[in-house]
Amino acid sequence: MIKADQIVPYSALYIDMQYRHLFNTLWSYLKPIDQDKYIQQIEEVWLGGLKNQKILVTLCVRASTDLVLQALNWPPGSEVIITGINIPDMVQVLRLNGLIPVPIEVDPHTLGCTLDQFKKFYTEKTKGIMISYVFGAKFDASEIIDWAKSKGLFIMEDEAESFSAPNAKLNPNVDFSTFSFGSIKTCSAFGGSISVIRNNEALYRKMKAIQETYPKWSQRNYFKRTLKNLIPMILLNSRTINRSSRWIFINFFPNWDYKEFVVNSIRGFQKNPDDILQTYRFRVPDPMLVMLALRMKTFDTDQFNMSISRQLVGQSILKKGGLLVPGHAVEDRKFWLYPVVVQDPETTYKVLNSRGIDAYMGVTQLDIVESPIGSSYQYPNSTLSYFKNILYLPIHQNADLKSIQRICKEVVEVVEMLKSQHPKL
Repeated sequence: MIKADQIVPYSALYIDMQYRHLFNTLWSYLKPIDQDKYIQQIEEVWLGGLKNQKILVTLCVRASTDLVLQALNWPPGSEVIITGINIPDMVQVLRLNGLIPVPIEVDPHTLGCTLDQFKKFYTEKTKGIMISYVFGAKFDASEIIDWAKSKGLFIMEDEAESFSAPNAKLNPNVDFSTFSFGSIKTCSAFGGSISVIRNNEALYRKMKAIQETYPKWSQRNYFKRTLKNLIPMILLNSRTINRSSRWIFINFFPNWDYKEFVVNSIRGFQKNPDDILQTYRFRVPDPMLVMLALRMKTFDTDQFNMSISRQLVGQSILKKGGLLVPGHAVEDRKFWLYPVVVQDPETTYKVLNSRGIDAYMGVTQLDIVESPIGSSYQYPNSTLSYFKNILYLPIHQNADLKSIQRICKEVVEVVEMLKSQHPKL
């Protein structure tokens, strides 16, 4: 039986939401709001008066990507070169819009791609590129963006996992950047996406016109999602409750997969089986928009950066222990989740959990983007070789420095122990 004081009181997931945010938006369920007023508040925080950029608030990143693809209306069979790690739903959005996503390898050290790879897969069918920054590691893509601009390609940035501040400096040559504020994202609003459209008023107007034909996602749905997220929020965010509940689960309900329960509770949408795109074709409900505006206005950049400093200490410990932390080589490293590559993730997971460290393997829907069928396409095998060995550590914004140091030192110790027991690892 594990003792309570052996349990590190953090989990691999963390819900970046405060109870005061929930209380301060309750009124929006009771009376209708002027949505334009709250969109303007978001624009003031994000754009700071810039005239060549427009903001579009949507239900999720999949919805915003679907909107921009509808507005662009590329010929069926057009190709989009994309980074080789993403969630399957994003790939499906591209395919259901008649496009062929062409994945390229993702370097484990930067979680980025090279210009040569984009050039290699560029053909007369290529209409655009989509650069996805995963695990919070925003690699320097300026060279790729400049090249794509010179070719007349439409440039999309999937920043669902790389939000660091509402007024963060973005590359002015990118046509479309989209950010997620889902349940487990940084600055969570329990849903919603903010997209920036640059230097293209006509495209913005097309997207807005399409969006205005959508019905509103019901307030009831958003309220149900909020209630579903409350239980994981209570379990994950409170150190006392996290430690005591896990002590009970581990010692008295060892066969119950409480982690799967938590993950299932915070999944975003139940898909429409008849038409998956219709799942996302809704406008934002009033309470979600009020929450987004509140989160943008109250985001504490200093506190966020202090948490990053603590997480970087853990990364140094893991690197010194000979472990690969995907994205470690990015200059301005931020974190969304905390991945580390180990030779035997399943055994490492079991040993760490037996020591009270709540590591996890299936915390995200991220996966390898499979290449299209055909001899001219290549499967991202190099990316798969490390991605399949990723383990997620219980390190996030809320974790204190002492716990981060303990977690990372124990990970190094466990990996070394397993190597000595199984030299072929």
